[in-house]
Amino acid sequence: MSLDFVAIDFETANRRHGSPCQVGMALVHDGRIQDTWGSLMRPPYGYGWFDPNCTEVHGIVERDLEGQPGFEDLWPAIEKRLTGHPVMAHNAAFDIAVIRESTSHCGFEWPTLDFGCSLLLARRHYDLPEHTLDAVAAAAGIPLDCHHDAVHDAVACALITVDMVRRVSATSLDDLLQISGIAWGRMAPDHHEPCHPTRAAAEPDRQRAPTLF
Repeated sequence: MSLDFVAIDFETANRRHGSPCQVGMALVHDGRIQDTWGSLMRPPYGYGWFDPNCTEVHGIVERDLEGQPGFEDLWPAIEKRLTGHPVMAHNAAFDIAVIRESTSHCGFEWPTLDFGCSLLLARRHYDLPEHTLDAVAAAAGIPLDCHHDAVHDAVACALITVDMVRRVSATSLDDLLQISGIAWGRMAPDHHEPCHPTRAAAEPDRQRAPTLF
């Protein structure tokens, strides 16, 4: 079975989506994490103030960004790592909004991406009172010692996605989304369509006994 995708996570300096201060990515090939990458970054000009509530979550403060590249310097490296792969994020609406607002502010075109949301998927496959990344990771037996570090969160998103594929014996991410009743999100320079449910709940006859691959 071929299971290739990139998981991505952003942390932001404040509540504006255009204020990324850290990015983390995990490249999955054949269902296994092949590589990880991440960086602190200075948010785009005009978005660089730090909200104490955001700092309380991720622990990043303005002095941590001294000497780090700005988003506009780092974006080509981020886009290169995304290009040609399906993208997964936990609460993809947030991470895709970071990409949209930051690239627009800096004068870049939106990238062309197909993206899925492990949060929407997790709501279909884990019986939990809440489906935050740490709660789902715990349910899947995935360690998450540094929650809200972007690389660690991207790795957790990747492993949760692989776990869901295994739970339903899906043959690909397309198959996982179809079984789950979730549509891919689409992004292009002139278009954005969010990842969204296509039905209220997964159909029982599409559920399969979990196996390992």
